[in-house]
Amino acid sequence: MSIQEIQNNKEAYIALCRQYIKRDGLEKLLDYLEKTDFYVAPSSTNYHLNIAGGLCQHSMNVFHTCMAIYNNCVKPHLGKPTCPFKEEVSEESIAIVSLFHDLCKINLYQVTEKFKKDESGRWVTYTGYRVDDEFPFGHGEKSCLRLYHYMELKQEELLAIRWHMGMFDIAEQGSAQRYAFKAALEKSPLVCMLHNADMLASNCMEVTTEM
Repeated sequence: MSIQEIQNNKEAYIALCRQYIKRDGLEKLLDYLEKTDFYVAPSSTNYHLNIAGGLCQHSMNVFHTCMAIYNNCVKPHLGKPTCPFKEEVSEESIAIVSLFHDLCKINLYQVTEKFKKDESGRWVTYTGYRVDDEFPFGHGEKSCLRLYHYMELKQEELLAIRWHMGMFDIAEQGSAQRYAFKAALEKSPLVCMLHNADMLASNCMEVTTEM
């Protein structure tokens, strides 16, 4: 991703935040992001959008996907006898959980020199990313913690961000975490919406760049 594309995404991201989120603390949070690598960091080391600027792009992809899921799949069924949920989900809540669900990745990926074999079978070096987690607090948990420093969150927002990795974040089948995830899904449609938006963006909209 070029420097100009990264800058354009940064401006688009901030515009989305200010358009949809009116909660106290937003500007302080944006000031914090300005001091981090959020806008230039990759979204992963070896998977989706593993390029400079990937994290910001992924966050916006998840936001647009989550909005589409809500408007086209969830909202039309709210209040019907076949739907377990009655109350609508605010656009602000969707924006908060989508745009900030991966704050745990801030300052997580460090540029490093890696090695691979070229077409002739010779080892060559290339620039990639490695994980350097100075505070291994958990994926969704760390995002919740960082976000809560700047704004108050509703219960359903915390649950959505905490569980956005779904079963991929649960190592032990039949564990208490598995039942907690199922219980979270029953609390608010926002939990299921964010998880699926993240999966769709990561696997259907974002390629892995071969380094």
